Amino acid sequence: MLTATEEAVMTEPTPPPYGAVPPPPPPYGAPQPPPYGAVPPPPPPYGAPAYGAGYGPPPGQRVNDPAPMGLRLLARIIDGVLTGAVAIALSYAFGMHVFSTTTNADGTTSSFSLYDSDYFKYMLLTLVVSGVYEVWMLVSRGATLGKMAVGVRVAMMANGEKPTLQAALTRWAIPAVAGALFPLLQLIVVLSVFFDNTHRNRGWYDYAAKTIAVRTR
Repeated sequence: MLTATEEAVMTEPTPPPYGAVPPPPPPYGAPQPPPYGAVPPPPPPYGAPAYGAGYGPPPGQRVNDPAPMGLRLLARIIDGVLTGAVAIALSYAFGMHVFSTTTNADGTTSSFSLYDSDYFKYMLLTLVVSGVYEVWMLVSRGATLGKMAVGVRVAMMANGEKPTLQAALTRWAIPAVAGALFPLLQLIVVLSVFFDNTHRNRGWYDYAAKTIAVRTR
């Protein structure tokens, strides 16, 4: 059994041989080695981000590159076409009369109307389709199909991660409810990104959900 003194002697570093040339100092700006005897910091716990606090998220999770409005508009058009096509297909499957025509006695069409008797049913179906699609895509992938096609994703401002379920719901619900109340109000909410004086192109729904739309390439 070694005494405390013997253990201390055995753990002392071996001095360099007489006449040995010390290694040159590290170049300017290079990270300095830890002092002798310093204990290295413990590894981050499982599941914690690997980057250090204060250095921001890695390149794939950056939040300092706001997506331009042209790409975001193109993404909304793509998503609108996709959700509209699904809603129309489901409306026919459920027997809704989205398009209505009036036929004359000779077989010609005398009038054509859109969203006849099932207008509110179709609007509710469209709302459900768009909500499920956008919320599910943002939570699972961080972007809808339209956003992925143009290189845009939605991230949490705090850490650059994919939106939480609450954030995705908030981000979708504000424009959707505004549109259900008054279509012009939805347009104002969507155009609120132009009122952002931080130049991050964040709309009112982004501020409420604490999200931001950024470029991925």
